[in-house]
Formats: sequence, structure tokens, C-alpha cells
Amino acid sequence: MVLERSFDEAARARVAEAVRAAEAGSRGQVVPVVVARSAAYPEARLRAALLGAAAVTAALLLSPIPVTLGELPLAQVAGAALGWALSWLAPLERLLVGRQHMDQEVRSRAERAFLDHGLHRTAEGTGVLIFASLLEREAVVLGDHGIHARVGDAEWQATVAALVAGMRRGAPADGFVEAIGRCGARLAEHFPRGGAPVANELPDALTLDRR
Repeated sequence: MVLERSFDEAARARVAEAVRAAEAGSRGQVVPVVVARSAAYPEARLRAALLGAAAVTAALLLSPIPVTLGELPLAQVAGAALGWALSWLAPLERLLVGRQHMDQEVRSRAERAFLDHGLHRTAEGTGVLIFASLLEREAVVLGDHGIHARVGDAEWQATVAALVAGMRRGAPADGFVEAIGRCGARLAEHFPRGGAPVANELPDALTLDRR
């Protein structure tokens, strides 16, 4: 549901049109993919439950109202349950997981998507994945061997920044459109279309990956 709310039919159409425009001036193949999250992060639930139980324990022990030994475990369980429930709030979940771990999971999910969508099988090695993970508010751009040899990761930073900015302001579809446009400019620079026809080897549509 998160993906559908963020990318309705009109938004998906805009992203697909941006891909067609980016590919019109180059021999590149652009594939946009978005996921709601890159991992389940069970450690967030555990950490929040432990913090909730600890917070309740500290509050009861410091309270002037006496607590029986029978009441303390029940209060701890309630605190743990509350912490578990709160851990599903995106800002708290991001805090509990930590940026480094999220970076690793998003990169891993993007690399899997690159292979799943056949970006390593284009004729000239010019497949480019533009990947976004909404929970983490992170993006990854991966180019196949042909384009990576000429562009490299550094030149994709503006593309990544545009997509991340869109997610942070609550407009991920706008972020995709801008990021794809920037990607298209790089592809046109390094792999101009020229006069020969270029086959559209990969779908233009935005993939809402629910796996």
C-alpha cells in the first residue's frame, strides 16, 4: 500500500515518460525500481522492546509509589509491547537501525534488483538502474560495465541526490523524474544515439517491487 500511495497511475506514467525521454537521446537502457523498504530490520523491534521495558522499569523504580514484585513484570511486558509498536514508526525505525546498516541493506537490495531486471544483459553494457528505497530514504544508481567504465559512481551523485531530495520532501515521483533526466544527460554525453536505430531492450515502466 505504501508504494501505491506514493506512486499512483499518473505518477507512474510520468516516470515512464521520463525514461523514454532519457533513452531518446542515447543508447542507454534506464530501469527505475522502487521498494517500500530494503529489509525487515527485526533488530529494530528487539531494540525498541528492550528500551521500552527498561524505561518502564526505571520509571517504576524511581516512582514514589511502591510497586510489588508481581506488578513489575507486567509493567515491563507492557513497556516492551509499546516499544515494539512504536518501532514501526519510520523515523524511530531509522534511528534504531542506524544509517550504516541501512546503507548496506539498500545497496544489497539494489544489486539484487540490477540482476533481477536483466540490466547486466544489454547489448552494449549500458543498462542503468535507478533504485529508491522509501523507508530508508536512500537511492542507488548502478550502471553496467559499459557505462560504468566511462561514468563511474562519482558522476551519479547528482542523480542520487535528486531522488533522495524528492523522497525527503514527500514527492518521490518528482525525485524519480528529475533523477532520470540527469541520468539521461549523462548517457547522452557518453553514449549518444547517433543515426543508427536502438532497440528498447528493457521496459520503461517504474517497477514497484514488493518482494
